[in-house]
Amino acid sequence: MSLFINLAAIDLKSYFRNSMALFFTFLFPVLLLILLMLAFGGERAVSKISIQLSGDSARAGKYMQDMGYILDNSPRKLFTIQKLTSQTPPSKSAVWVDVPSDLSKKISITIGEDLSYGTSTSIYALMLVNAMGEIGYEKWDYLLNIVKANENSNQTGFKYGQYLIPGLIGMILISTSLFGFCVFLVEQRAKGAFKAYHLYPMEKWKFLAAFAVTRFLILVAFSFLFLVVADWVYDQGAIYSLALVGKLLLLISLGAIAFLSIALLISARIMAVGMVTGIANLVFYPFTFASDLYIPQEGFPEFIKTIANLFPLGPFSQAMRDITYHGANLGDIGYALGLLSIWAVVCFIATVILFKWTKD
Repeated sequence: MSLFINLAAIDLKSYFRNSMALFFTFLFPVLLLILLMLAFGGERAVSKISIQLSGDSARAGKYMQDMGYILDNSPRKLFTIQKLTSQTPPSKSAVWVDVPSDLSKKISITIGEDLSYGTSTSIYALMLVNAMGEIGYEKWDYLLNIVKANENSNQTGFKYGQYLIPGLIGMILISTSLFGFCVFLVEQRAKGAFKAYHLYPMEKWKFLAAFAVTRFLILVAFSFLFLVVADWVYDQGAIYSLALVGKLLLLISLGAIAFLSIALLISARIMAVGMVTGIANLVFYPFTFASDLYIPQEGFPEFIKTIANLFPLGPFSQAMRDITYHGANLGDIGYALGLLSIWAVVCFIATVILFKWTKD
């Protein structure tokens, strides 16, 4: 046990002397968060809400005409309005307004199930009704129906910050694993630093676990810190509880183990630092771009999405979004947990089999 602790302490010291590891763990994600939030996290990222109006009465026509006037003269055009016809069926990502011809009946306002659901969404329909007071309408009575998102719409309904922050945590895990661990192990092997360990009566899995545990603790601690601080600075609305902390701890821990295991497998037999750096780049850049971390997958071909979703990075980030901002339970993120577990177990076992101490 004392040897295990000594190995972990040695690795911890070497980690904080590695400028590349420190950059990719701490500085790079913070810089990326600031730049992307400046570019996409402000008002320009607010999409317009579509209002779909049904009703053929004069009352409905006047409502549409006057609401159109309000929207055209609004300093912030948050809404567009259109008449529902047979050619324009109701959209699940719109607000539906039904204006009955009978004045004794209430206006029905329904928020579509795929529309972003949250505090701001719940007041959209109220804004529509209250805006009518600006042009002399009497207060209209209305029914407000908010349809919550169904189980298949978990990937919708995030503000850009809610989408970005968990994605960057996924990037922290894989970048630190590849550039702060994988490359380091190959550098040490190339220098002959493992020759002494090879002579010890010590199993390879204990050696690998000792060197991985420091990275694991750093990744888990910094991921939590990054999430809490970024969410607070940009006011993204995560509601923390013991249940959320427990789910996050499980997910982040499993993610850290999986990505460290992938890094271990890459470094198991490679002897040249230049080669392992190239392989790390080949893994890091394509998968961070394709895995829905900070660039949405919608425009990618289906085969790219399929490949990316078999790698654990994208499912990990989506699972973190779901539990942090949608309150998903462990059953809802079962695919991500299962995928991370499979990659972790398979890669670590393969590493123990393939790992070489020296060039010889």
